[in-house]
Amino acid sequence: MSRALSNGLQLAKSAHRAGLLPGSFAAANQQIRWGGGGGVPEYWGKPSAYTEGTDFLGTPPDHLKKVATRPVSPHVFEIDGKGFHYKMPINAISSIMTRVTGVALTAGAGGAGFVALTGDLPAAVEALKASYPLLVIPIKGAIVFPLIYHYLAGVRHVVWDKHRIGKNSDHKSLLENETVDKTSRAIIATSLVGTAALALYSV
Repeated sequence: MSRALSNGLQLAKSAHRAGLLPGSFAAANQQIRWGGGGGVPEYWGKPSAYTEGTDFLGTPPDHLKKVATRPVSPHVFEIDGKGFHYKMPINAISSIMTRVTGVALTAGAGGAGFVALTGDLPAAVEALKASYPLLVIPIKGAIVFPLIYHYLAGVRHVVWDKHRIGKNSDHKSLLENETVDKTSRAIIATSLVGTAALALYSV
């Protein structure tokens, strides 16, 4: 066994005996809602084998009780994971769709690139069209929608970043909920219409 490995194992054993590893796991686990988290590690603020506690910071004696009973921000989903905790307004849906379409474009471009590098992409497309003709339009729609939506959403973000409105007290901001709702609906509607048109179009 190498000296470095031996020293590493010895360090791990020492950390475990001192309570470092269990403490680290507990601290990480309390951040994971569905992993039994949400509690307060018993060593927080208390003297232990590896810390003097936090008395020198002015921590009140009952701080653990206060931490355990403090309000916790709700998760996006309900505790059973079956539904959203909040009502999802159109601007939130639009924001989520921007991220989802970005991931879809990345995965799609990567997949197409892999096929092109390892085989014949045009031939693969023609084979798919010949083998599954009923899937051609849905697949075209699945490809076109992320392209259109993500592009339009990106343009909106550029406008948000570059548009000058002067004093907010004199002008309505483009980031007000009412305006964002309208642009979100417009982007979604335009993307759906454009997707339908391009998916049905054949060269």
